[in-house]
Amino acid sequence: MGNIKESICDELIFIQKQKIKSLELLIISTTESRDTAHKSSAGDKHETSRAKIQTEINNYSRQLDLAYKKLHLIEQVDNSKKHNVATQGSLITTDKGIFFISIGIGKLEIESNNYFIISLLSPIGSAMKGLSKNETFSFRGIKYSIKNIE
Repeated sequence: MGNIKESICDELIFIQKQKIKSLELLIISTTESRDTAHKSSAGDKHETSRAKIQTEINNYSRQLDLAYKKLHLIEQVDNSKKHNVATQGSLITTDKGIFFISIGIGKLEIESNNYFIISLLSPIGSAMKGLSKNETFSFRGIKYSIKNIE
């Protein structure tokens, strides 16, 4: 697993940049839609429609802000750093699977292996936070044994 942390981070960066690009396009098209909407004879209806569109734009903007924050978190991971405990940037091998702690996106397949990409703040991330090799933790009634941490 020499360079796997780098491969995972590269894939996460790619995913986040795609998400950012999609959200930016949604904001642009929704803004254009709001700005080019023809005022109908029913003025109140038009204003209600514009308000709903603005709410959508605000929602996309919040999602975009979060996507940038997640991208920044991934970019801060030092792939060369070896970890002794489960923390941000750790690759944790357990008897039930391999986990990478960064942003929570779920299962990711890289080089024919499955990795669970989790946040340190997620329930399972919190359960393993600060633990070391050969320690165990329980999550949803299932016992996990930590085999290795990088």
